[in-house]
Amino acid sequence: MRRDLSIDALRGLAIFSMVSLHFASGTRLAEPTHAFPYMDGMSAFVLLSGLVLGIVHHRWTDRFSIRYSLARLARRIAVLYVCQAVIGLAAVWASTTMSGRDFRAIAVLPYRPSLGTKIEWALTLRYLPGGGNILLLYLIMMVLSAVAIPLLVRGWWLAVAASSLVLYAVSLTTSGSWMMIRSAPDWYHVQNWASWQALFLLALVVGWQWEAWRVPERVDAALAVLIAVSLVAAFTLQDVVRSTDVLPHAGMLVDKVTLGPVRLVVAFLVATTLYGCFVRVLRWTRRDVLRPLVSTGARSLDAYVIQAVCLLAVPAMVLPRPWSNGQAMCLAVVVFAVCWAWAEIRVRFGIDKLHRLPARAVAASARRFDRRERVS
Repeated sequence: MRRDLSIDALRGLAIFSMVSLHFASGTRLAEPTHAFPYMDGMSAFVLLSGLVLGIVHHRWTDRFSIRYSLARLARRIAVLYVCQAVIGLAAVWASTTMSGRDFRAIAVLPYRPSLGTKIEWALTLRYLPGGGNILLLYLIMMVLSAVAIPLLVRGWWLAVAASSLVLYAVSLTTSGSWMMIRSAPDWYHVQNWASWQALFLLALVVGWQWEAWRVPERVDAALAVLIAVSLVAAFTLQDVVRSTDVLPHAGMLVDKVTLGPVRLVVAFLVATTLYGCFVRVLRWTRRDVLRPLVSTGARSLDAYVIQAVCLLAVPAMVLPRPWSNGQAMCLAVVVFAVCWAWAEIRVRFGIDKLHRLPARAVAASARRFDRRERVS
């Protein structure tokens, strides 16, 4: 099964959406990917992560075994821990280079705890800076997937979807600290994982049934209808739900922390429509037209970590905030370009797994040493 470049392009667009929001919120650069009400890069990132997981792990269970699939899942969980810990440690470092006021404004984290306490929080994934706090949610989703995948192998996709929706309903109607992810102890709530799991696990089911349901063909056939429905939904949400009369009473429907029902439906609608559009673009044009998005999307986890670290490092080392609109847009473009360049470097030098880099470096050094020995 060949890689679906349209999904990669969607993931790349999600990364650009997050970069433009985190670095250049309120500017013209951020407007296109935030024009649709209640749709953003985070929703797309979570949905597409579940979708790709379903597609890939169905292939692995068919080709190898469920044990192989779960072993790869465990490795991914370990990678996510390392990535989120790195972002947390970057926040700890940033706290040592800024004033308390600047740090709280940029990282949205407490400044006063001791250095040792902040390091402990970072290593236990309890120090999550703004713009770099969704990998813990992703990790929790992967743990839930370890339960869902054995059920999907048995063909119980309906049970997985129903259980996910039941938990989603519970998360909307009840409140419990066990559901909430905080950016730091006794600090702000950033996500309700019991709500967000619906977006991830429903996408996981769709990915698992990707070929059986002939999803690409059906989306392509219904693209005109999807575009029309998306436009109607966008104008309705803009004119009705966001109106001054309705918005004060629509909190639960559109809340981001608890992923209100409007956000859940909009995420699937917009992602499906854009997927169909990207399929057409890639069919009718050269692949290079979407190469920045496709390449970056293929390494979306790397890109997310890069932008999260840059969000802390740039104001700490390069250009202090506040930024003008021009500076903010330039920085956003540069950061996305770095994400793209890193993805191209990995392809150019065949860097498939980052944890193998040290071994490859040692092997390359040994080969150079052997050549010198033979020459001498």
